[in-house]
Amino acid sequence: MSKSVAVTGIALEKDALSLTIGASEKLNYTVTPSQASGISVTWTSSNPNIVSVSDDGIVTALRFSRGGGNSFVSGASTSAATVTVKITGGKLEDTITVNATMEALVDMMTLPPMKDQFSDYFLIGNIFNPDDIAANGSSVTNARLNRHYNILTPENFMKPGYLAPDRWYGGEIEYDFFMADDMVNAAIASGFKVHGHTLLWHSQNASWMNQMAKESRETALAAMKEYITTVVRHFAGRIYSWDVLNEVFPDGVSFSSDWTKVMRNAGDSQAANPWYAAIGPDFVYEGYLAARLADPKVILYYNDYNTDQPGKAAMIRDMVRDVNARYATAYPNANRLLIEGIGMQEHHNTGVSAARIKATLDLFRPLGVRISVAELDVLGQGWGSFSSVGSGTNKHDISTVTNQGLWDQARLYGEYFDLYLENSDIIERVSQWGVIDSQSWRSAGLPLLFDPDGRAKPAYYSVIRALEKRQ
Repeated sequence: MSKSVAVTGIALEKDALSLTIGASEKLNYTVTPSQASGISVTWTSSNPNIVSVSDDGIVTALRFSRGGGNSFVSGASTSAATVTVKITGGKLEDTITVNATMEALVDMMTLPPMKDQFSDYFLIGNIFNPDDIAANGSSVTNARLNRHYNILTPENFMKPGYLAPDRWYGGEIEYDFFMADDMVNAAIASGFKVHGHTLLWHSQNASWMNQMAKESRETALAAMKEYITTVVRHFAGRIYSWDVLNEVFPDGVSFSSDWTKVMRNAGDSQAANPWYAAIGPDFVYEGYLAARLADPKVILYYNDYNTDQPGKAAMIRDMVRDVNARYATAYPNANRLLIEGIGMQEHHNTGVSAARIKATLDLFRPLGVRISVAELDVLGQGWGSFSSVGSGTNKHDISTVTNQGLWDQARLYGEYFDLYLENSDIIERVSQWGVIDSQSWRSAGLPLLFDPDGRAKPAYYSVIRALEKRQ
């Protein structure tokens, strides 16, 4: 019979540890002598509100102390707790100081791929640009995209003005697919799905498209159909889904409005949608039908921002419902909807609650369509505090975002992902609009999951925590 060996010492492998708030790490220890047996330990934290510790020694940074929400430009807020491991029933122990900090510390390239972590729920997407691919279009060269994402949206190069830049006097449309082809081919070669964005819009149009508002209904309708048909056929078999129509409703529309009468027209604070101005509300049905006939297999989406506004959400619902009903009447043997998905852009700030997003999801659910969180970013501040001043190229170049703002941002990201996961039966994609803060179109608000150095912010860990709660 072997003789038990008494333990004479215990030592943690580290004396100190810094964790971004939301992050966890398992603490390891050794005992002396190494062959000691029959050992059990207990773990305690001097401040479990700052740093928690589980029964198996996993420490989690939870928050900074009060008064630590000062301007981010002066540095990340940090609090600390002492974690103790002790031999159960004895006096032998060791301690470690664990710092909980708002600073991003872990490089995203060392983290488990988000596309794998969320694979049971929805696609994880992002945007890409020509700088992200090889010069010959053979592959996506951006390592961060390759590691974490499985569906890509061209940020600009499939917008109307890029794909059909001119129309000659005889009515012939000039197309330019060079860059878009390279991007799509590179994405597919690297194993990504591609979401096409966007065919019809009121912005980033070619000048000839904006002139359609002055043409006859027949001329504009023929040009729109020809343009959609040519573009969708050109990419058929390579595009997973298309935003056929983007942002047709202005802000401030009433919940009880008639959707056919409140689309962007002359006099709106933004440009009029030229196709609506020339053709009328029928352009929606005709545009989607042209896309469906051009590629019967592709998924067709409507995409918009501020979908948490009840009036705009109601107009989207009514439009999708009515267009799909019209299609079902015209094509009774069709086995799918015409507008099959709604893209909720989700460009938010810390003033947009998860409850508002839930209300919109509940409104859209009866339509039977897919939902995509299409362009997610969350400012680290309220909208009234946002300023585009500051390049965003350096994380200390931004003076308007506070540590408290980044804390609120992290909380909301977690609440949003709780909601997305609860509705994963209808949500097929969650796409961020940028990978790191410095490359965001709203960089001054630090709106993404990773800082300018590509390190995971508290917001990232809130997203992962939402997933862990379901496992």
